[in-house]
Amino acid sequence: MKHSYYLFAVFLVACWQPARAQMARDQAEAQRIYQQANNAAAAHTLRASLRQATGFLGDGTFQFGTVRTYDGRCRPVPGLRFHAGLQLLETQDSVEIDSTHLWPAGSLRGFDLGEAGDAEMPLRRFRSRTVKEGSAGTRREFVEVLTTIDAGPMLLGWLYTVAPVPTPNGRRPLVATLLAGPGMNGSEPLRPLEPTQAGVLRLFGTRTEEVRTFATTQHLDYTRPADIARMMDYYNRIAVVK
Repeated sequence: MKHSYYLFAVFLVACWQPARAQMARDQAEAQRIYQQANNAAAAHTLRASLRQATGFLGDGTFQFGTVRTYDGRCRPVPGLRFHAGLQLLETQDSVEIDSTHLWPAGSLRGFDLGEAGDAEMPLRRFRSRTVKEGSAGTRREFVEVLTTIDAGPMLLGWLYTVAPVPTPNGRRPLVATLLAGPGMNGSEPLRPLEPTQAGVLRLFGTRTEEVRTFATTQHLDYTRPADIARMMDYYNRIAVVK
């Protein structure tokens, strides 16, 4: 019995060491991206772009939120605002409220906008994920998570971008693209999802019939993102059951 415990402990150490090494690399890369965005020259250029109102999520005012760093910490901040056009989060300093920090997508695990339990402003969760659209290469973006958990097995979310063509009044509103893919951190990116029965069920592999039955009994609509999120939440619960 002691020999079995010893082997199990060795196995855990062997699994943990590569994960710890990856965490260290992620933290180092996140710190590099943060420092690059906040050096004097880059920060001046980014702040000039932020002064142009087009591209903000909402009206561009600062709101209470939390940033999630690559060292695993959740840090409340007095105010944050997200510029979807630049994929850039700006946060107010906790001590010097007039001072702000700039966070590109790769510099954070993500951020939460609002506070849990606030009926007037429900919590919105954004996570930094790899995204691939069309023939373009992959890139890091902040994606708003719709599924209950953001660590898989499956994730559904919105990617916000600025409309390429302005409206008649000259404004360029945000465009939301529905994305789906593995929720766990990995090399496979999130991709645009066609909100149809065939498009959604294709995601669930050997669990397709179980998810189809759940969707039918719950009267879920394959074209509604909130209902698709419920299907994915169900899949995430049963996917780990052998």
